[in-house]
Amino acid sequence: MAALAVVLFTSCPGTESPEQEEVFLPPSKPQAPLLVFWNSMIIAGWSGISGADSYEIYCSADSENPGPAVKSAGVTSAVLTATGDKNLFSSGVAYYVWIRAKNSAGVSPLSDAAAQISTGDGPLYRDMAAVDGKPVSGNGAYAIKVTVPPGYMYGGTEQIKKGVFVQGRNLSIDSFTMAKYETTRELYVVVQAWALENGYHFATVVPVFSVNDQARPVTGISWRDAVVWCNAYSEMTGLEPVYYYPAVEPGAVLRDSGNPAACNGAVMDKGKTGYRLPTEVEREFAARGGDPDKADWQYSYAGSNAADDVAWYHGNSAFQIQPVGGKTANRLGIFDLSGNVQEWCWDWMNWAVDVTAETPADGAAYSQTAPLANQKAFNGGGVGSNITYSCVAYRWGYAPEYHDNYIGFRVVRIP
Repeated sequence: MAALAVVLFTSCPGTESPEQEEVFLPPSKPQAPLLVFWNSMIIAGWSGISGADSYEIYCSADSENPGPAVKSAGVTSAVLTATGDKNLFSSGVAYYVWIRAKNSAGVSPLSDAAAQISTGDGPLYRDMAAVDGKPVSGNGAYAIKVTVPPGYMYGGTEQIKKGVFVQGRNLSIDSFTMAKYETTRELYVVVQAWALENGYHFATVVPVFSVNDQARPVTGISWRDAVVWCNAYSEMTGLEPVYYYPAVEPGAVLRDSGNPAACNGAVMDKGKTGYRLPTEVEREFAARGGDPDKADWQYSYAGSNAADDVAWYHGNSAFQIQPVGGKTANRLGIFDLSGNVQEWCWDWMNWAVDVTAETPADGAAYSQTAPLANQKAFNGGGVGSNITYSCVAYRWGYAPEYHDNYIGFRVVRIP
């Protein structure tokens, strides 16, 4: 970012037009940062300041004495650790963080202090539900018939959503665990801050969270951002990354969502311990309750035949994304599988073409010759869609670089 400049006009003898002279000013005072404590780290995020080139971060247990800067950053987030200071981040102690913006003309005043007590282990909503795998024989009877509500485009018409368990498609599903909640903005920003300091790059950097939206699903991220974030979350928590780019070298971990070739050529190693996106098969299997022999397998929505029990859609949300877990969970204890935000899956797909008996369990392969097939799947309805999109057999897709305010994701991993 360039330093903030003020242009002054001065008159010079013998000229008819004014001369421009740039006077550079230090940046203005930042707002107090937003903080969260995570596994012995404080993650700080703040709003960017026009004209700032970098930021200094101060952290102290004394609210009146910031002390020297503990870190500098070129982005609007930082990870603060207790390394080298045995008194820092003692359990139950309140710590204070200040931000100062810098450019070539000088430094801003210190922001107001933000306080964070070092207790707990960080953002909520990391609970995982066990999903026991089993064989599933596809059946045409598993299709879901839904009716477009009156008042919507094509209101009153019936639609058949076939889903992924179509006639003749026989699948053996391994056990996995699935996040009970959609990935929250708080969790996403915490991991993103760590990732930016540890060799990761995101095509879209999610702005600092606010107090009011910490518990809402993160949106505005592409499929590419989501898979790279999953690798970062895995490494941050000591697990093995799942996504690799073998065209560079065997075992090259995918860490850059701004590299289309790397993301399009990524492979998934489901045997690794880290976090990943579910496949379409895994997600629909979990949304239906995980057992074709149970009554809820045939429910229209994840855990109910009444969408309002389990889903947020634009008929009951006023287009506003809601905090996770606000509706009833399905039988597996998983929330919002029928709607709050729509969720990315791993698979390549073409939304205009139904799954067939021959479709691989983890989705079609990337196509060099059929661009329309090169979409990434997302499932589940959301606050931006009508009720028919919330049924368990709904599937759609967009290009892997696409992002909007109604698509998020949740993670899975091996048991």
